Amino acid sequence: MPELTDTQKKILAVGKKEFLRKGFKDASLRGIVKVAGFTQGAYYGYYSDKAALFEALVEPAVGNLIALFKQAQEAHFDLIQSDSTDKSRELSTEYLRQFVQYIYDNFDAFKLVICCSEGTKYAEYIHDFVEAELAETELYYAELNKKGRAFGHVSREFQHMITSAYFEAVFETVRHDMKREQAMKYIEELAAFFNSGWDAILRLY
Repeated sequence: MPELTDTQKKILAVGKKEFLRKGFKDASLRGIVKVAGFTQGAYYGYYSDKAALFEALVEPAVGNLIALFKQAQEAHFDLIQSDSTDKSRELSTEYLRQFVQYIYDNFDAFKLVICCSEGTKYAEYIHDFVEAELAETELYYAELNKKGRAFGHVSREFQHMITSAYFEAVFETVRHDMKREQAMKYIEELAAFFNSGWDAILRLY
């Protein structure tokens, strides 16, 4: 990635402040350019529109979290191959800790996505995360069933509701501006709650 110019850094800083304060829909591109102290021509030399600026602010963080999510999914499939599915809940909790730590390392970007993205392609970010999780989970349990390692069944509708509730709860840390230490305690309780629920429905061997 090419190094940012001073002009670009200023536009990004002012844009982030404006988006956090007003949200994407109500943020003024003209206002951003004016506060940054540049002409609109200078702005368009870097970003094609307001959406491109928002994307520049959030995409690196969003993309890396998705990569971490995929890594977690692969690790769960590895448990099947090593006959260690009894460690699934423990693994899920460990990756949840990593997710939240990463979110807090990039807090402003996720604040923008979760609270300020209406009108952008990120407005359905949590929903998209849920759909990706459901798709992977279906494959995971299908593989477990082939090997006779899972007992119990839930409908896709139920799984969708619970998965949505889970991710919404995780991102409540961002919505409520929890301090990192508080958030880490919260997600330990969250993991225990959801793991107990799944254990009561799906028994893995």
